[in-house]
Amino acid sequence: MVLQNEETLIAQKMKLESAWNLQFLEQGQETLDMLQIEFELKKIRAKLREIAHMRARVEVKTSEEEIEQIDSIAS
Repeated sequence: MVLQNEETLIAQKMKLESAWNLQFLEQGQETLDMLQIEFELKKIRAKLREIAHMRARVEVKTSEEEIEQIDSIAS
């Protein structure tokens, strides 16, 4: 589920970045709509960082469990 959510967030991020770029090319300056896009992009980036941190915590916990298993076998 996390992978699908991450892929969805990345797709949304790319779509918003494209929309921002297109508006800048059309307007030649930053607009209020573009500021709203930037706000949405910040929220998406925060969610992506949260997913990455969650994944890292799981990997660390798995590594710790593997080390404990090796230690118990070696004892």
